Amino acid sequence: MDISKLDLNLLPVFEALYIERNVTRAGRRVGLSQPSMSNALVRLRTQCGDPLFVRTQAGMEPTPFATDLSVTVLRALELVRNGLEQATGFDPATTTRSFTLLMSDFAQFLVLPPLVARLKREAPGVNLHVSNIPREQYRGALESGDADLAVGNLQELQSGFYQSGLWVDQHVCVMGRDFRKAGPNITMDEYIAARHLVVSANRTDLGIDLELDKHGSRRDVALSVPNYLVLATVLAQTDLVVTVAEVIAHAVTASKGVTWCPLPFETPHSHIRQFWHARFHNDTANTWLRSHIAALQIGATLRKVGNESRSGGAAA
Repeated sequence: MDISKLDLNLLPVFEALYIERNVTRAGRRVGLSQPSMSNALVRLRTQCGDPLFVRTQAGMEPTPFATDLSVTVLRALELVRNGLEQATGFDPATTTRSFTLLMSDFAQFLVLPPLVARLKREAPGVNLHVSNIPREQYRGALESGDADLAVGNLQELQSGFYQSGLWVDQHVCVMGRDFRKAGPNITMDEYIAARHLVVSANRTDLGIDLELDKHGSRRDVALSVPNYLVLATVLAQTDLVVTVAEVIAHAVTASKGVTWCPLPFETPHSHIRQFWHARFHNDTANTWLRSHIAALQIGATLRKVGNESRSGGAAA
């Protein structure tokens, strides 16, 4: 396809059709009538030499060519909008900017629900994308701008990045409805004898096992799950116990009969922070998003930290 012959004004039409999969809704998105959208689609097909979108029972579905093209077109339009936004000023109420966040399922569980609710009120056009890249790729993604922020207990980002503290947490023991213990707190013998539930995608359990090794003990892991979503449901129907951050315990124990108490041994605290690269430290949109995450009051009952610093020595 000869780019010099492509009408670039048609790219927002392509984007709208790819997102909406409906000519009428796509027209409303870009401010065109249905006949005008249909005419624009004909011109797109002619210039691209491909049907692009084919009518099915599910709507206007993209062809393989259109799907491949969408990766470049949608990203290019986003870059143009972001560039214009930075030049003319960031307006949360009208922006359609997309932000990419790096966070574990632990951070997603705690941060996303209140953040999405907050943005719906104040910036309804903002889109969030949570990337599931491995943690060892976080540094490169933040440096390149492929990601805007990282949130979590991320030791690998303690140097070379700006950061601000969100909350400090400790690990506790959450007990299923059918678990029985002799006193108000769980003893080491009771903890070791219990049947444990672990979250395999979380690094908490690696640290817990290291601490238990110091005591010459090991846990009996009866169930391993990939994320936190099923904890409340499983614990409400079993005698399993799980070791999680206290802020997670508060959410899980909303289920009837599920309780929590301190661990019978010491563990290091978790310092949850948000991290960003120096290139975006003064970016208006990035600054705005950071302020909203900091204002979520997650772990408000725990010891809260909120000072901002440049990584590389002192931590926030």
